[in-house]
Amino acid sequence: MSELIQNLILQQLLDANSRFALNGKGTTNHCPMALCALAAMGASPARLQDFFEQWERRFAVLEAPPVMRIERGSWPAHIGQPEAFAALRLCFQDWIMVEGTDAVLAQVLSRLPFAPASGAFHAVIRLSYGLEAMHDGEIAAGLAALVSGNLPVAIDTDEHAAAASASAGLAALSAILHGTVFQGDWITARMRAVTMNPMFRSALPAPPRLTPLNAALLDDMARLAIQLYWQTNNFTALHVVTGLHAARRVFSHLPEAVAESLVPDLWKAFCAAYVSTGAPPVTDGAAYSLADGADPWPPLFRQVLASNDEHDIKIVYTCYCENLRAPSALYHAAAARRVRHPG
Repeated sequence: MSELIQNLILQQLLDANSRFALNGKGTTNHCPMALCALAAMGASPARLQDFFEQWERRFAVLEAPPVMRIERGSWPAHIGQPEAFAALRLCFQDWIMVEGTDAVLAQVLSRLPFAPASGAFHAVIRLSYGLEAMHDGEIAAGLAALVSGNLPVAIDTDEHAAAASASAGLAALSAILHGTVFQGDWITARMRAVTMNPMFRSALPAPPRLTPLNAALLDDMARLAIQLYWQTNNFTALHVVTGLHAARRVFSHLPEAVAESLVPDLWKAFCAAYVSTGAPPVTDGAAYSLADGADPWPPLFRQVLASNDEHDIKIVYTCYCENLRAPSALYHAAAARRVRHPG
């Protein structure tokens, strides 16, 4: 019964979140993402309500009424138009109610220039949490954020040599760009600077030729992402970890052929984000281990469930999930460090 009540409150709060704009005061709207992560880690209904109320007080900005109506067939005309977010959200929500989530996802993502770095990876993360919560409004909001804030890495790598592996691809970029500083106050600004850099554009390798590309390359990128985050404690690297986890969930709702077609763009975004951190050499497989004993995750959950830091909440939940998929002591180590010492 308690789980049913928790889910009911979560759904109600996600409904209430629809009145908030895509961005908040000095940040994006992390509220629905954090609520979903809190619920998944066992937050009580009262705790979910508390988080929502403090977010509303501190960060929320009310969404202005849509200035247009977007019909189902015309959404591609609004790619890269931030002002169209609210209308796109309503368009996708109505469409999902008629055809279902997976059908709409496949149709949109097979036509949209896939740009997982849109909104500093927050668009795909929001979409992923909407899918986890099975909330049509949040699924629609994630799609709308991907469309309206579309930030593709528009580099054709068809004529570039494929990386021998994900590790080799990062090593090649590091050899050329290690220590390069890219200007910008925001993750998206620094990534735009990377994508315009001539050395990056010429050095970016095509994705490794793995089979199946979707699962194999995602696994390799996830392993490198947590290693990079552990080594650097870099805020962009944190978003790469959570963004790759989100992409994995989104891909699980797509036909295999559609998911495979999106992986090259995910690789480009992954490489651009890596270079924006300064392209440090990534040590593949750091020596770090947990002491034998009790499960270390429940104490960390208890600690983060009391936090109002949305990035603490999301990285702990993401690391927990990724550790279940591919166990590594780095996941707990990195998540615990973030909670103790936010970067």
